[in-house]
Amino acid sequence: MTVTTPPPSDAWLDDLALHPQQRASSGPIRAARRLADFVITTPGKMLAMMLVLTVAVGAIGFAQSQSMSKRQHALDVLVQTTEPMNHSAHVLLTSLSQADTVATTGFVQAGLMTPDEVKAYLASIDQAVIAASDIYEGASELTRPEDQERIQNLVRSIQRDLPLYVAFMERAKVNQRLGNPVGVSYMSEASGMMRERMITSANTLFALTQRQVAVEMVRLNAPQWVPLSGLVAALLLLAGAQWWLWRLTRRRFNRGFVAATGLLFLALVWASASNFATWASGHQGFETVSRPWDSLTASRIEAQQMRTSETLALVLRSSEQDMSVHFSSTVYSVDQALRDYEQALSDDDFPSSDPSLIPRAKQAVEDWTSTHEKFTEDLAMGDYDAALYQATAIDPDGDPTAASAFNAVDSSLAALIDQARDAMRTYLVQGLNAMTMVSTGVLLATFGAIIAVWLGIRPRLQEYL
Repeated sequence: MTVTTPPPSDAWLDDLALHPQQRASSGPIRAARRLADFVITTPGKMLAMMLVLTVAVGAIGFAQSQSMSKRQHALDVLVQTTEPMNHSAHVLLTSLSQADTVATTGFVQAGLMTPDEVKAYLASIDQAVIAASDIYEGASELTRPEDQERIQNLVRSIQRDLPLYVAFMERAKVNQRLGNPVGVSYMSEASGMMRERMITSANTLFALTQRQVAVEMVRLNAPQWVPLSGLVAALLLLAGAQWWLWRLTRRRFNRGFVAATGLLFLALVWASASNFATWASGHQGFETVSRPWDSLTASRIEAQQMRTSETLALVLRSSEQDMSVHFSSTVYSVDQALRDYEQALSDDDFPSSDPSLIPRAKQAVEDWTSTHEKFTEDLAMGDYDAALYQATAIDPDGDPTAASAFNAVDSSLAALIDQARDAMRTYLVQGLNAMTMVSTGVLLATFGAIIAVWLGIRPRLQEYL
């Protein structure tokens, strides 16, 4: 039988007898060994579990908070910059078209333009200049450099052509007042520049900015599956830690861990509800309203261009059949836009609106259709005075004229467009509001959960002291 002799009481002096280099090299190894020996003890296991849990929950909560913060900032950019830039593109497009319509009507009518017509023409030019500047400035906020450069180049081309258009149109008016036939050439050149170059560029601008809004809406309304799954993983880690602690201490519940679980569950519910609210307001509500807004905008531009063609028919030779086909297409486009808007109004969640706008717009379209037929009949019969009256009389004493009916159509469409845009921005703001304070709330809940688990494990550790 082997008898083990205990080491002498002064065995610790052997360590001091080691060479200094031996003592230095053995220090880290000894510390690592002592740490490993401590980890395999019950308090060591508890502390190791707590460190892993703290790092994991902290990283998950911080990542979720950062993700929510970035989404809130992107939604704010969408509401404050991208969507207003798209609206400015719409204003630019309609203002250019309206300026050409007013200028053409003033050219063909007898005498000088009325003060209201001059005011409308100058206001349209002024709105176009301001809208172009807003678009150029807003493009600097875009994330894709190629889109930014293309939008700014289009704006610059419009800004270069606009003074030329105004100059040509003024020359046309002066020569027309002097009775010089060359005025028609100037007017035709100005109108061609407007429709073939400026309005084409404005249409491209509108399509680009509209795509920016649509892309951002799809991206920002997608559920944050990865960050949300991180919170679920944190809850599972907490559940596993509580099960292990229960098996170790034979205590079923730990108040600190239960409180931490409640905080993380609250963060998960809040973040999930915010994601759902953003998705509902953006994916469902915004798409419901944006469809009639797009069709109303397109139909208004088409109606303004039809009005210009209608007026130009008084001074330029044009095919009656081509104009009739163009007019029929315009009326169909307006009717379709009104039907789309009526369908959107049937949605119970649609924001409050003026229900009288749709009937007024439909009546205006009917009046324009009948007066346009009268205009083409007068023009075909050679009754120039009657056709001129139909095309230029804005405030007729009796029945409506083509000019007054078009003004009613244009004002109704403009009011519906503004109403649809207000509804779209309502959904955008709802999505932004749903994200407000979520980032801060998730971060505070995470820190609270970490503090709670440490407070909960403290009594269990004290049992081993």
